[in-house]
Parts: sequence; C-alpha cells; structure tokens
Amino acid sequence: MSSKFQRMTEVDEQRIIRELNKWALGHFGSKLTWAILEDRFKFSRQSMQAKPQIKAAYDVAKQSLSNGGVTSKEDLGKTVEELKTEIESLKIQLNSFQEKEIKWKKRWQQIAYHIRQKGIQVSDVDKPVHPKTALPSHTTTEKTLKEFDKEIPLSGRI
Repeated sequence: MSSKFQRMTEVDEQRIIRELNKWALGHFGSKLTWAILEDRFKFSRQSMQAKPQIKAAYDVAKQSLSNGGVTSKEDLGKTVEELKTEIESLKIQLNSFQEKEIKWKKRWQQIAYHIRQKGIQVSDVDKPVHPKTALPSHTTTEKTLKEFDKEIPLSGRI
C-alpha cells in the first residue's frame, strides 16, 4: 500500500512555516484547516503536527484568523520589537550555556584524566546502575554538581 503523502524535508518544513506566517497575516483568506494544508503541501496532518515549529505556526495562524484577521502595522511593529528583544535575550542565554559547556568539558577532561591515573577506566565508572539502586537525591546531586561550576583548580592545588 503506497501513501499519497511524501517524506518531509527541512526545506519543506520551512516552506510550510513561511506559508502559515503569511496565512496569519490574512494573505490566503480566513479559512485554515489541516485538510487544506494536506491538500496544499501533500503531507499528512500527523506529519505536519509532529513538527513543533509547524504546529506552533499553525496555532498562531488560527489564533490570528480567529481574532479578526489581519494585524495592524502598528501591532506588527510592536511584535517585531518584542521579538527582537526576545532574540537578544535568547542569544545571551545561549552564550551563557556555551560558556558553561566549555567549562564542563574542561572539567570532565580533568576528571577523566585523574580517573585514568588511578588505574580505572572511565567506562568502568560511566555505566548504568541497577534499577533498584537508590541514587542520590536531587538536592544532594545539585550540591555535588554546584562544585563543578567553580573555576578549575590550577595544577598543584588539587
């Protein structure tokens, strides 16, 4: 049995999102359903809904259409400013996470080095525990991991 639908690529996903954004602005009329999108893009409702960005763009378009259609240019300008602010905030967060990742990688390399120096293989330490084993509590784990957020000690001070 062959399906009437094709496999969705990333390019397809971006094209659908662009079209849904136009729909939200009232470019294609006021009626929007998954059936219309299936016919227009040749992907199943399920495959489109499974993509979080498409689902979000669809929800925004539906909401926009139900609010009376086209948004005013003033509102769009405000939305653009809000989005620029959000993007800047997300860039700062991303930068912070990238810096933490670099520190964690350095720390992990240091820990792995010392584990090997003790004659233990990292693979002997990094393995699942028995399902019935009681792992440390969330609080204990947080306290332990907090130590890893500190600066890496210089050689000779370990």
